[in-house]
Amino acid sequence: MVAALTMPSLIANYRKQEVSARLKKFYSMFNQAIQLSQIDNGTLTDWSRSDNLKGEDDEESKVKNFDEMSRFWNKYFAPYIKTLRIENGSDIGKAKIYLADGSTILAWNGGCMSFAYDTNGDKKPNVSGKDIYHFHFCEKASIQNSFLGVNKAFGPYSMIDATDRETALNICKNKSNCAALLVLFDNFEFKKDYPIKF
Repeated sequence: MVAALTMPSLIANYRKQEVSARLKKFYSMFNQAIQLSQIDNGTLTDWSRSDNLKGEDDEESKVKNFDEMSRFWNKYFAPYIKTLRIENGSDIGKAKIYLADGSTILAWNGGCMSFAYDTNGDKKPNVSGKDIYHFHFCEKASIQNSFLGVNKAFGPYSMIDATDRETALNICKNKSNCAALLVLFDNFEFKKDYPIKF
Protein backbone atom coordinates (compact mmCIF):
# COMPACT_ATOMS: atom_id res chain seq x y z
CA MET A 1 0.00 0.00 0.00
CA VAL A 2 2.78 2.41 0.95
CA ALA A 3 4.64 1.59 -2.29
CA ALA A 4 1.51 2.38 -4.32
CA LEU A 5 1.30 5.79 -2.65
CA THR A 6 4.97 6.70 -3.05
CA MET A 7 5.46 5.41 -6.61
CA PRO A 8 3.74 8.37 -8.36
CA SER A 9 5.83 10.77 -6.29
CA LEU A 10 9.05 8.93 -7.18
CA ILE A 11 8.16 8.94 -10.87
CA ALA A 12 7.34 12.68 -10.78
CA ASN A 13 10.65 13.44 -9.02
CA TYR A 14 12.57 11.37 -11.58
CA ARG A 15 10.87 13.24 -14.45
CA LYS A 16 11.66 16.59 -12.86
CA GLN A 17 15.33 15.65 -12.49
CA GLU A 18 15.52 14.44 -16.09
CA VAL A 19 13.82 17.56 -17.48
CA SER A 20 15.97 19.79 -15.26
CA ALA A 21 19.19 18.18 -16.56
CA ARG A 22 18.08 18.46 -20.20
CA LEU A 23 17.00 22.10 -19.84
CA LYS A 24 20.26 23.06 -18.17
CA LYS A 25 22.23 21.28 -20.90
CA PHE A 26 20.20 22.92 -23.68
CA TYR A 27 20.53 26.41 -22.22
CA SER A 28 24.28 26.03 -21.77
CA MET A 29 24.77 24.39 -25.18
CA PHE A 30 22.81 27.10 -26.99
CA ASN A 31 24.71 29.95 -25.33
CA GLN A 32 27.98 28.21 -26.13
CA ALA A 33 26.89 27.72 -29.76
CA ILE A 34 26.22 31.46 -30.03
CA GLN A 35 29.75 32.22 -28.80
CA LEU A 36 31.40 29.66 -31.10
CA SER A 37 29.36 30.75 -34.10
CA GLN A 38 30.40 34.36 -33.58
CA ILE A 39 34.05 33.29 -33.79
CA ASP A 40 33.38 31.77 -37.22
CA ASN A 41 30.61 34.03 -38.54
CA GLY A 42 31.22 37.43 -36.96
CA THR A 43 29.15 39.24 -34.35
CA LEU A 44 25.41 38.66 -34.19
CA THR A 45 24.71 41.90 -36.02
CA ASP A 46 26.61 40.47 -39.01
CA TRP A 47 24.41 37.37 -39.19
CA SER A 48 21.87 37.44 -42.01
CA ARG A 49 18.28 36.34 -41.54
CA SER A 50 15.17 37.60 -43.27
CA ASP A 51 12.27 37.55 -40.83
CA ASN A 52 8.52 37.25 -41.37
CA LEU A 53 8.84 36.46 -45.07
CA LYS A 54 5.71 37.01 -47.14
CA GLY A 55 4.58 35.25 -50.27
CA GLU A 56 1.68 35.63 -52.66
CA ASP A 57 -0.37 33.37 -50.42
CA ASP A 58 -0.20 31.80 -46.97
CA GLU A 59 1.33 28.58 -48.29
CA GLU A 60 4.16 30.39 -50.05
CA SER A 61 4.86 32.41 -46.88
CA LYS A 62 5.15 29.20 -44.86
CA VAL A 63 7.54 27.63 -47.37
CA LYS A 64 9.72 30.75 -47.47
CA ASN A 65 9.93 30.99 -43.67
CA PHE A 66 10.69 27.28 -43.28
CA ASP A 67 13.46 27.53 -45.90
CA GLU A 68 14.93 30.59 -44.18
CA MET A 69 14.84 28.94 -40.75
CA SER A 70 16.54 25.82 -42.14
CA ARG A 71 19.23 27.85 -43.89
CA PHE A 72 19.88 29.98 -40.82
CA TRP A 73 20.07 27.00 -38.43
CA ASN A 74 22.36 25.03 -40.76
CA LYS A 75 24.76 27.94 -41.14
CA TYR A 76 24.87 29.42 -37.65
CA PHE A 77 23.95 26.61 -35.23
CA ALA A 78 24.22 23.11 -36.73
CA PRO A 79 28.05 23.15 -36.73
CA TYR A 80 27.97 23.62 -32.93
CA ILE A 81 24.79 21.76 -31.90
CA LYS A 82 24.53 18.13 -32.99
CA THR A 83 21.57 18.18 -35.37
CA LEU A 84 20.11 15.04 -36.94
CA ARG A 85 17.65 16.64 -39.34
CA ILE A 86 15.22 19.49 -39.94
CA GLU A 87 11.63 18.89 -41.04
CA ASN A 88 8.48 20.94 -41.44
CA GLY A 89 6.78 21.04 -38.06
CA SER A 90 3.17 20.15 -37.36
CA ASP A 91 2.43 23.81 -38.08
CA ILE A 92 3.72 24.01 -41.64
CA GLY A 93 6.23 26.82 -41.98
CA LYS A 94 7.85 26.10 -38.64
CA ALA A 95 11.09 24.14 -38.63
CA LYS A 96 11.24 21.05 -36.43
CA ILE A 97 14.86 20.46 -35.53
CA TYR A 98 15.82 17.01 -34.25
CA LEU A 99 18.85 17.02 -31.96
CA ALA A 100 21.19 14.08 -31.38
CA ASP A 101 20.12 13.65 -27.72
CA GLY A 102 16.48 12.92 -28.70
CA SER A 103 15.14 16.39 -27.93
CA THR A 104 13.56 18.66 -30.55
CA ILE A 105 13.15 22.35 -31.22
CA LEU A 106 10.11 23.76 -33.01
CA ALA A 107 11.36 27.06 -34.43
CA TRP A 108 9.59 29.87 -36.23
CA ASN A 109 10.86 32.91 -38.04
CA GLY A 110 9.74 36.24 -36.61
CA GLY A 111 11.50 39.39 -35.45
CA CYS A 112 13.27 36.97 -33.14
CA MET A 113 13.53 33.25 -33.70
CA SER A 114 11.08 31.63 -31.32
CA PHE A 115 11.82 28.15 -30.01
CA ALA A 116 9.65 25.55 -28.33
CA TYR A 117 12.27 23.19 -26.90
CA ASP A 118 10.87 19.72 -26.21
CA THR A 119 13.09 17.90 -23.72
CA ASN A 120 11.96 14.44 -24.85
CA GLY A 121 11.23 15.05 -28.53
CA ASP A 122 8.11 13.45 -29.97
CA LYS A 123 7.32 11.52 -26.77
CA LYS A 124 4.38 12.63 -24.65
CA PRO A 125 3.12 14.57 -22.78
CA ASN A 126 4.09 17.47 -25.14
CA VAL A 127 2.80 20.04 -22.64
CA SER A 128 4.24 23.51 -21.99
CA GLY A 129 5.92 23.55 -18.61
CA LYS A 130 6.27 19.76 -18.41
CA ASP A 131 8.44 18.84 -21.36
CA ILE A 132 8.16 21.92 -23.61
CA TYR A 133 9.88 25.21 -22.77
CA HIS A 134 9.80 28.45 -24.78
CA PHE A 135 12.80 30.61 -25.71
CA HIS A 136 13.72 33.48 -28.02
CA PHE A 137 16.91 34.10 -29.97
CA CYS A 138 17.29 37.71 -31.15
CA GLU A 139 20.37 38.64 -33.12
CA LYS A 140 19.35 42.29 -33.64
CA ALA A 141 20.13 44.60 -30.70
CA SER A 142 17.01 46.73 -31.25
CA ILE A 143 14.76 43.68 -30.95
CA GLN A 144 16.72 42.17 -28.04
CA ASN A 145 15.67 45.16 -25.95
CA SER A 146 11.98 44.40 -26.60
CA PHE A 147 12.10 40.64 -26.02
CA LEU A 148 15.01 39.81 -23.73
CA GLY A 149 16.73 42.91 -22.39
CA VAL A 150 19.88 44.84 -23.19
CA ASN A 151 22.70 42.74 -24.62
CA LYS A 152 20.79 39.47 -24.26
CA ALA A 153 20.55 37.40 -27.43
CA PHE A 154 18.99 34.23 -25.98
CA GLY A 155 16.60 33.57 -23.16
CA PRO A 156 13.22 32.33 -22.03
CA TYR A 157 9.88 33.68 -23.15
CA SER A 158 8.73 36.64 -20.98
CA MET A 159 12.29 37.31 -19.79
CA ILE A 160 11.79 41.04 -20.36
CA ASP A 161 8.79 41.01 -17.97
CA ALA A 162 10.51 39.66 -14.86
CA THR A 163 13.49 40.88 -12.88
CA ASP A 164 12.90 38.67 -9.85
CA ARG A 165 11.61 35.20 -9.02
CA GLU A 166 8.33 36.34 -7.46
CA THR A 167 7.36 38.17 -10.65
CA ALA A 168 8.38 35.15 -12.73
CA LEU A 169 6.26 32.87 -10.53
CA ASN A 170 3.21 35.13 -10.86
CA ILE A 171 3.60 35.28 -14.64
CA CYS A 172 3.87 31.49 -14.82
CA LYS A 173 0.69 30.98 -12.84
CA ASN A 174 -1.12 32.51 -15.83
CA LYS A 175 1.12 31.52 -18.77
CA SER A 176 2.56 28.02 -19.01
CA ASN A 177 4.76 29.08 -21.93
CA CYS A 178 6.93 31.11 -19.56
CA ALA A 179 7.93 28.10 -17.42
CA ALA A 180 11.53 28.32 -18.68
CA LEU A 181 11.71 31.78 -17.11
CA LEU A 182 10.85 30.47 -13.66
CA VAL A 183 13.11 27.45 -14.00
CA LEU A 184 15.99 29.75 -14.97
CA PHE A 185 15.44 31.82 -11.80
CA ASP A 186 15.53 28.55 -9.84
CA ASN A 187 18.80 27.38 -11.40
CA PHE A 188 16.99 24.71 -13.44
CA GLU A 189 15.27 23.13 -10.47
CA PHE A 190 11.56 22.64 -9.89
CA LYS A 191 10.67 24.16 -6.54
CA LYS A 192 7.65 23.10 -4.49
CA ASP A 193 5.66 26.11 -5.67
CA TYR A 194 6.25 25.38 -9.37
CA PRO A 195 2.73 25.91 -10.74
CA ILE A 196 2.61 23.05 -13.29
CA LYS A 197 2.12 19.52 -11.97
CA PHE A 198 4.31 16.71 -13.29
